[in-house]
Formats: sequence, C-alpha cells, structure tokens
Amino acid sequence: MATVIQKRNINDRSSDKPIYQDSGTPAARLQNFIQELADDVRSGNTQISQASMAHTDAIFALDAIIEYMKNRAVSSMTTEKNRQLRRLHSKALFLQTLEKDGGVYNSAQAAEILGKTKTTVRNWKDAGQLLALEIDGEFYYPVFQFTEADSISDKGVLKGVPELLKDLKGFSDRMRYSFFMEERNTVLNGLIPAGRVFTIAEILKNKPDQELMAELHRLARVYGTQDVA
Repeated sequence: MATVIQKRNINDRSSDKPIYQDSGTPAARLQNFIQELADDVRSGNTQISQASMAHTDAIFALDAIIEYMKNRAVSSMTTEKNRQLRRLHSKALFLQTLEKDGGVYNSAQAAEILGKTKTTVRNWKDAGQLLALEIDGEFYYPVFQFTEADSISDKGVLKGVPELLKDLKGFSDRMRYSFFMEERNTVLNGLIPAGRVFTIAEILKNKPDQELMAELHRLARVYGTQDVA
C-alpha cells in the first residue's frame, strides 16, 4: 500500500479546476468586502447575536456575512434566497465537522493511499465500497475509512464499511457519514461497558466480534427511523 500522505485540510479547496493566477486581486477584493462588513457592524446596521459570538471564527464570520446580506436584500428577500442562505450556513457547519473528525481526501489522494488508480477509486465509490461526499460538484473521501492496520484492513479500507454502506443505500452521503461518525450511547449486545458513548467508526477500528457486528448492521437497518434501540 502506498505511504499515507498528508490528509487534505478541509479549507484547502485545491482541485483540478483552473486557478486564477493573480492571487493579489482576489485577496484585495476580499479585504475590501471584510472592511465594508466590519464598518457595517460598527455602525450597528448588522446586528451580531450572542449565540454567534460563541461559534468558531469561521462560523461567526459566516453568520455576520449572512446577516449583512439579509440587511442589504431585506426588501427583495425571496423564499429561494432564504433557502440558499440556510444551505450555505449548513454547508459551513458540515465542513467544520469534517475538519474536526479528521478531514477528507480528494480522489487523487485516496488513489495514492490505496495504491490504486483514480478510476478504481471511482468504481469503488459507485459500487458502494467507499463512502464519498459530494462537495461543490467533486467527490471527497472521509479519512476514517482508510487504514494500513492489516488486522482491520481490507485492501486499505476499514473492514465493515462496505457492508454497512449496503445497509445505508438510499440515504444521502451526509446521512451515511453521520451514521459512522455521530456519537451514540445506544446499548448494544457485546459492547463493553454497556451504554458508553461510541461512534460506529470507533467500533470498527476495534475489531468487533460477530455479535457486535450484527448489532451494527441492525443499527444501519433501522437508521433514520424512530426505532434506534
């Protein structure tokens, strides 16, 4: 297997898309906008909530931008514009969650880690053997599902992930990601101590026995329903 390379920082938007070569111009435009926004906050036109101040700088900045844009467009705000703003805010929160959980790999990085081609990675994604997240029209692969530990690896992929993905067929990529990474305290047969906090990814990395693996499949089958016990 190829040597693991530096995982992709979620704020690094590098891709195969053409890059605007003059970095000074976009930086200057961004500075102009930030200055305009800061002046508007100082004047009191853009109100900053107490709850927003408790967020990270990235989420706080997005909240401020959204409030600023709302003030500018309040007279012409439409349902679609509101929907777009909510979607943007949700995306920022999700990207922050990905970064906290360890980040993602782009297709080229995933291929290098697995020692495969990008075509193979795409085929594994399409076949449900890898979890991929679509972000801005490109696919990224959460880090948690890759491992070099032979005892828990199947061709570089964490054992159990492909099988559980089959149970989650039909769910969105974000829902499937949440299944593996959200913290739970559900009582599971074979999990010690009973009722402790865990994630599905954590259990898979600790070589679950047949009984515990059956419990994970049960959770996957009832995922998204009211029956989570």
